[in-house]
Amino acid sequence: VAAAAALAMTLSPTRAAMAAAEDAAAAFAADGETAAVVVSESSPPESASASASSSSSAEEDEPEIVEISYEDVAVGAAPDIAAAKAKIQDREEKGLTEMEQKAIDNNLKIKQYNNAPVDFPTFVREGYDVRVITPPGFVTQEDGLVYKDFQLGTGELPKDGQEVTFDYIAYNENGGTIDSTYRKNAPASTRLGINGMIPGFEEGLKGMREGGKRRVVVPPELGPPVGPATFFSSKQWEVFDIELIKIKNCERVQTGFMVSSVVCE
Repeated sequence: VAAAAALAMTLSPTRAAMAAAEDAAAAFAADGETAAVVVSESSPPESASASASSSSSAEEDEPEIVEISYEDVAVGAAPDIAAAKAKIQDREEKGLTEMEQKAIDNNLKIKQYNNAPVDFPTFVREGYDVRVITPPGFVTQEDGLVYKDFQLGTGELPKDGQEVTFDYIAYNENGGTIDSTYRKNAPASTRLGINGMIPGFEEGLKGMREGGKRRVVVPPELGPPVGPATFFSSKQWEVFDIELIKIKNCERVQTGFMVSSVVCE
């Protein structure tokens, strides 16, 4: 009977044949033999002792599951398990969720496309909530303004009433340039304290000295007004690279009868 069942398995490895083989094995073992057969669709019969050993080993050495995005594997290349595990460990050390990490990876690709500068912050949006992730060296103030000095400059800090001359580049959250004095080949000049600039921009500028270079990350609360009549259609974080060129003292000078003007020098 056992031989017939084995032959059936060889000729037609169907579930019916498997059942016949198992029945034959049971009958064979009932006749006083100690052997048993374990049959599967993908592997030949094995002894009971081998099955028990394999089962015990599988329980003790259960494989670790590492999820790897197909985007992280080059065509024709094998998945880099070590790199994937290191990436997961880095994410957990930063306290990021898997969803946040995916948003960061997507944001990185967009920044690369936009040629965003080095050390540009990452913005992770979840509905109306935004998490700002900055590289080392950035300072966050109590009012939410974030900045990093790349060059400190020299001299006194500018004050209200003084005129400042500066170059700047304005970026959106994805690192795309939206405005720049370098494109116009002319720096900007304005007086402080006259509400002529974005509040967060002016606040960041007031903390600089002549020759200083700073990146300022402005939250919506300190950003520009929004609406149909403005350049900005929605509340977003803005990023500015600023270089303070010159600080001038200003005073009002009478130039004629009941006429005066502000002179800065």
